[in-house]
Amino acid sequence: MKTRIIRVVMNGIRKPVHLITDRAKRYRANSPENRPGAPKRCGYCGSVRNVGVDHVNGDESDGAPKNLMWACKSCNGKKAALMKKRGIGKLTRQFNPVGSKRRGSRREQLEAYGQAIKVMRGQFDGDVSAAVATIRATPQSVRSEYTSRSWPIRRERYGDSGRG
Repeated sequence: MKTRIIRVVMNGIRKPVHLITDRAKRYRANSPENRPGAPKRCGYCGSVRNVGVDHVNGDESDGAPKNLMWACKSCNGKKAALMKKRGIGKLTRQFNPVGSKRRGSRREQLEAYGQAIKVMRGQFDGDVSAAVATIRATPQSVRSEYTSRSWPIRRERYGDSGRG
């Protein structure tokens, strides 16, 4: 059985499938060159609503055309639950950057969030996509604490508006 290796382009360099996250694998499967053919209709129930790419065998690293088909969210969820119950397929490996709920102390989360904000403002050089991932993964309580700590400094520096 010959399987095709899915690759993701980062900074002009293609990475092998074993070096990318499951989210990147999903993006790759949804790219125009890998998507299943028309019509865009669920292969299980025939629905045309909320249809996306489904990996038939449950392994997102297998991007072979015969393993990709259209499936609605409802059928995809039912299939995933059945496969999990039977022990078939492969569990999703989520990427949790520093600053997420599960990693790092509160201080590390605040520092990572602050650095990501500064990258987005252009104050620091850095990977914008990594900064966005850190910001999205940061819990609301950490975001609020960062804002509570930074605004008094900004008001002192820039006046009542807190903006430069």
